[in-house]
Amino acid sequence: MRFTILASGSKGNCALLEDGENAMLIDGGISPRTLETHLKINRLTFQQIKGLVLTHTHCDHWNERFLSYCKEMKIPWYLHKTHARTIYNQSPTFKAFYEAGLVQLYATDEPFETVVGWNWQPLTLCHDSSETFGFRIDIKNDNAPNFSIGYLADLGNWTKELAAKFTSLDVLALEFNHDTSLQKESKRPPFLIQRIMGNEGHLSNEQALSFIEYLKTLGVDKLPKHLVQVHLSEQCNTPEVARNSMKVFMEDDAIDMILHTAHSKKGTHPINLLGRNMLAFAGYLKTN
Repeated sequence: MRFTILASGSKGNCALLEDGENAMLIDGGISPRTLETHLKINRLTFQQIKGLVLTHTHCDHWNERFLSYCKEMKIPWYLHKTHARTIYNQSPTFKAFYEAGLVQLYATDEPFETVVGWNWQPLTLCHDSSETFGFRIDIKNDNAPNFSIGYLADLGNWTKELAAKFTSLDVLALEFNHDTSLQKESKRPPFLIQRIMGNEGHLSNEQALSFIEYLKTLGVDKLPKHLVQVHLSEQCNTPEVARNSMKVFMEDDAIDMILHTAHSKKGTHPINLLGRNMLAFAGYLKTN
């Protein structure tokens, strides 16, 4: 099982989750050519992509070219009904996409299955889009280890109730959008700064760190094995600043967590989730 951020930032977002046989995309804010390049690198074909799950309808998370590509390749999209209405009003392709049976609707807070054994829990986030969701994905396998993945890419704030849904994950992709000082000192219009730093905007480095610190208070075993910093602002953050915000936390000897940072112009290398479960897998093989 591997998790890869293909693109992350205000110019486009897309993540890939795959097990060598089946693959799912989270968001489609990239070009078809970019996807095909990544598929070739990961030795995957578009036939292995079983669908795309959309978090919300801001233009950096879907685009018309990608929707048309998915229609041509018959890749279904999993949407909330408000997403479907919004895209229908914006896209000349969506009606035909829907009529081709490529739209699957999910409901707020109701789990749904994509690939057999891949269970998605949609959780409402505070963000200035019609409906925005994060996901906890629990993958259950009969003949291999189980995996849990969290995806929280666009949210203005978090609660303890939300954080409690994202404990003991193999990987957590969490928004580290901006450095508060860089945001305040930027030349952006005041209304934009206020929007981004508001409760329905984007998480700062400091807010994301507090999310992780809260997980630690629940027990170090509640921390993810891999933490991926996503949706970094090009103007008000850098990979170095984002990683430095985690420096003191990561220096704690009790922490056994690997930190990854998705750049705005490129994602991450594939994260092999089986690698951290190899001992458990070996134990499974011995007893089965």
